[in-house]
Amino acid sequence: MTEADAVARTAADTAAANAREADLVRDLLSARDERETIQPPTLRHEGFSLDDAYRIGAALDRRLRERGYRPAGCKVGFTNKAIWPRFGLDEPILAPIYARTLRLARPAAEVSLATFRAPMIEVEVVFGIEPGGDARRGEAPNGGRPSWIALGFEIVDCHYPDWHLTPADSVADFGLHGALIVGRPVTREVPDFDERVARLDRLEVRLLRNEALVARGRGSDVLGHPREALEVVPRLWPRFSGAGIPAHGLLVSTGTMTPLEPLSAPDVWRVEASGVDLPGLRIALTD
Repeated sequence: MTEADAVARTAADTAAANAREADLVRDLLSARDERETIQPPTLRHEGFSLDDAYRIGAALDRRLRERGYRPAGCKVGFTNKAIWPRFGLDEPILAPIYARTLRLARPAAEVSLATFRAPMIEVEVVFGIEPGGDARRGEAPNGGRPSWIALGFEIVDCHYPDWHLTPADSVADFGLHGALIVGRPVTREVPDFDERVARLDRLEVRLLRNEALVARGRGSDVLGHPREALEVVPRLWPRFSGAGIPAHGLLVSTGTMTPLEPLSAPDVWRVEASGVDLPGLRIALTD
């Protein structure tokens, strides 16, 4: 093969890869808009990797921001290390959260399921982070300290049939993020704030549906300590280099403490905490 042939083949391969990425971005946006499912990228394209998925995720993030979605923070996923060997992982995943997908509950909220395809619920610790790094350049906070903590419900959603996916498929599908409902926060003004943060590995939560216990979870299931999720952000945020971090800071949802549970209306979900003094949270679901 001549040098000219090699250059031509490289250009053709690049064009084909760009076309595949454009097709995936189009199809994932359409699936989200129409509440439909598509074939997972790992089944559509042999060798589809996490690097490929983050490129798709970044492209989708740009498209959403063109629609007016304003970045509010990020979610960390796959934070239970016990499942990493099954998926071939050695670190969590990351995805953006937007002002439009964020709800603040004080301490209850009504949530419509009308925009979701196959929603499930997770119980998470959520941090508010003080500004750090250069927000104008979209840098992640380096050394930014928590300004508040709260319990949160993340509604995760999947646009693949029967939730069949890999971590790479998850990243490509908007990080599976549908919505984040954040409970009443404990702020730095509370005298024992730092102690509560330090003890989050001892946090225990009880998840109830219509007042029946569904699941239990522990803060230690999140990377050993939910605070560890904050260390992931500056490492993985550059994969979403186009997503500017708000100049006033951001929030970080640290990963689920409970198994995923499917949602349907008109159920009422509630979480209560022990081991660390955090306010509970309640949501009522509508169609």
